[in-house]
Amino acid sequence: MIRMAALGRTIRSRITLVALLPLLATMIVVFFLGSYLIDAWIIGEAQKKVRRDLEAARAEYDRQGEEVLDTLWDAARLAGSSSSFISSGFGAGRLQSFLDQDPIDFLTLTDEQGRVTVRGSGSPPSAPGNEFRTYVDAALAGQSVVATLLVPEADLQRENPELSVRARIEAAAGAGVHSADTGGRVMLVFAACPVKDAHGKVTGSLYGGVLINHNLELVDRIKHLAYGDERFEGRSLGSATLFLEDVRVATTVRLDDGRRALGTRMSREVAQAVLEEQKTWIDRARVVDDWYLTAYEPLQNPAGQTVGALYVGLLEAPYRALRTRATLVLAAVMLTGAALGYLLAARGARTLARPIRELAEMAQGIARGASRADLRGGGCEELDRLTSAFNQMTHSLHEREEELRRLNQSLELKVAERTRALEDKNQQLLRAQQELARNEKLAAIGALAAGVAHEINNPTAIIRGNTELLLMELSEGAAGREEAEEVKKQTDRISRITGNLLTYARRRNVKDGPPHTLDPVDINHLLDDILVQLPHQVDMTDVTIERDYDMQAPQLSGDAGQLRQVFVNLLLNAVEAMSGKGVLHLSTTVRGDTISVAIADDGPGMKPEHADRIFDPFFTTKKQGTGLGLSVSYGIVQHHGGTITVSTAPEQGTTFTVSLPFDRRQH
Repeated sequence: MIRMAALGRTIRSRITLVALLPLLATMIVVFFLGSYLIDAWIIGEAQKKVRRDLEAARAEYDRQGEEVLDTLWDAARLAGSSSSFISSGFGAGRLQSFLDQDPIDFLTLTDEQGRVTVRGSGSPPSAPGNEFRTYVDAALAGQSVVATLLVPEADLQRENPELSVRARIEAAAGAGVHSADTGGRVMLVFAACPVKDAHGKVTGSLYGGVLINHNLELVDRIKHLAYGDERFEGRSLGSATLFLEDVRVATTVRLDDGRRALGTRMSREVAQAVLEEQKTWIDRARVVDDWYLTAYEPLQNPAGQTVGALYVGLLEAPYRALRTRATLVLAAVMLTGAALGYLLAARGARTLARPIRELAEMAQGIARGASRADLRGGGCEELDRLTSAFNQMTHSLHEREEELRRLNQSLELKVAERTRALEDKNQQLLRAQQELARNEKLAAIGALAAGVAHEINNPTAIIRGNTELLLMELSEGAAGREEAEEVKKQTDRISRITGNLLTYARRRNVKDGPPHTLDPVDINHLLDDILVQLPHQVDMTDVTIERDYDMQAPQLSGDAGQLRQVFVNLLLNAVEAMSGKGVLHLSTTVRGDTISVAIADDGPGMKPEHADRIFDPFFTTKKQGTGLGLSVSYGIVQHHGGTITVSTAPEQGTTFTVSLPFDRRQH
């Protein structure tokens, strides 16, 4: 019952899982998609706001330049209408009044040659600074100019010594603060315009400007315009900064001790994009010690060089908090939905699993041999059909079981009888096959022996007898005696060959020991001797013989007659393979304790399937061959403890290699 309960829980779990998986998958997708959309929407809206704030900041910055130029035009009209304006005392006082009334830090009047005549600060009328000279010349040419300039403190020192001190920015002090000073440089909004008399003639120029260094009023105005007085957890929601290159020279960003972060530097990533690549940066960035949604725009001089940057930023923390709250609310909704879905799925699974559990218990009971029993309905159409089919199956199963029991008893008896009969037949068949194979081998060997005895030995004996009679008639040195002796010698060799053939037919193997006749054999001499006799057996007229002997090859111990038979057979086969025309190559080599003889022809070669069978008895591809030559040769070489191999390919010739051992101790 414990196993049944476990099975029931498994069924319920699976049904619950099947019901819950689509819901969970959908909820997970919705959660991540919702989180992504919330994040994208929040950050997207924030970036849109930062972009608008940057446009407003740029407009305010440009308005600063327009105010400077308006002040210069007012002073220029006054200077052009009064001939006494250029007198140093009177003019300096009038210019100082403009400095007091308008947002401008210095103001200077030049004559039509560009020489300084009056400075509003009362400083001596020295020449304009080098950075100002180009724009003074433009004003004397009748043009008005507004520009953001980066000038050395020395140029500002000429205009007003107090300004150079006020513009100086020191590197910010503090642990972990990336800072630098301005290197004796000042960034300012500069303007110049012509001074004209009543007839419209240019009689001089006016130039002046507003310092960006320490211009806290300007950045506070930009920040208030964009973000007002909004705060988050005690911190200002937004910030604004003016950079001299990458150094903050006017900013609302503050350090931990409450000081403005003057002298700190923008991040390297932002500096790369804004200052070097001259791109507008709108993305999140770390500003001093916190993350902001930022917008940076390069500030350029009239020559197109980037001298600084304008920055506005929106604190990221409020948006992170909003995103976290929205994500938590979405997660709570998803978890609540998942819990409700699980409860409903579990309840439905429990209802559906009850009849399935009963069905499983009934099936296991029947498997253990319990008597059949009918299962009640499951309460729904599908389960009712299942229980009905199960009940019908148990009835049929019981009937089939009885029938199978009876058939099984009968079948076991028949199988036992058939098995015994089959075993007897198999034994008889095996013995018959063995007997047939043995008879076939004996018949082949008998035919071979009879053929050899009848066809070769008898004629050979007659030839040998007549040759001996002829030798008895011929005295030493008589004409023809040498040929008769050669005939006797060759008939002796024929007898040995037939003897070897009969020996092979009787299946004498290598284990019987070495050949009975052991002679010292010089392989090189033996091959040359065979080549001399070979033209008597086959036409060698168009055959070119190439020898590549190892002249240091030692003699080996073996049956010279049998080895002669092997090499004669291989050489005859090679000449016949070339159809009596080609190159026959012979080589001998010594490797270790083995002498190898290679006989190669440039004939048509052999097919792979033929090369695998050439040493089988009675296998031949020749019309007149018996298939015994290579078999006998193989047996002779093996009997001498050596090996014979073949290397061949169609249209690439054939090479037979005979390797024979020799005893180094005898040399």
